[in-house]
Amino acid sequence: MTDTASGTDDSVLYAALDKAWKSTCKAVLKGEIGDLKDYREYLKKYTDPVEYRRSFISGKEVSISSSRFNSNARFLDNNEAAEYNSRLAAMPLGINSIKDMDSVAEAISERACYAGNIVLGNSAHVARSHRVVNTNYALECQDIYDGKYVAYASSMRYPEYFFGGGVGSVSQFCIKTQENYKMARCMETIHMNITSDCYFCASLENCSDCMFSFNQKHKRFLIGNLQLQKDDYAALKDKLLAEIRETLQRDKSVISIAEIIGGQRG
Repeated sequence: MTDTASGTDDSVLYAALDKAWKSTCKAVLKGEIGDLKDYREYLKKYTDPVEYRRSFISGKEVSISSSRFNSNARFLDNNEAAEYNSRLAAMPLGINSIKDMDSVAEAISERACYAGNIVLGNSAHVARSHRVVNTNYALECQDIYDGKYVAYASSMRYPEYFFGGGVGSVSQFCIKTQENYKMARCMETIHMNITSDCYFCASLENCSDCMFSFNQKHKRFLIGNLQLQKDDYAALKDKLLAEIRETLQRDKSVISIAEIIGGQRG
């Protein structure tokens, strides 16, 4: 079986992403928690959904970025554009099709088609994704630019080893993060700028080594906004990460930062 975007073997793509996922879990959670495929629904939860249709030309699966299309809308794989243009050239508008506004609109509507599976630039090993540029090894993504090893993500530039979430840039080894800029080794965060080694946090800037912390700048070794000594923080972090790994391995999910700040505890 081959992927729909680049014609490469799905097994090669998945094996590479699964290996990258496990490396990311080691970097972020200090241990593996299982295969990537087991966490698909958890990682996709807050990303812009990738939708799927069929090409009216070839019947192959086409990845698109929205479900808000008319039920009669037609789709094609981006690589089929030449064939589509050839078909259009063979059915030019006639004089009766341009006699008034309604006729023109109807004729154009009958010929309209949407392109999906848009994978451009220096990209390879991309599957079930749309609007991906200069990216290698991507699965179920949209609007990803200059990345590598990315799955279930949207609206990112320069992501590497990035799984779940999106809307940001320059982030590596991240699990389920949103609205991020210059992040490394973070999990379950939202609205973070220039941060590293943070978990279940929101609205931090120039911070590192924080857990369950909010609205902070230039801080380190915080748990719940409580300042700790480095050794105390490290001991509590190890305990909390062990609990997070255990929960993920058991439930294939864990409470999200969105649920925490929204007042949901389970």
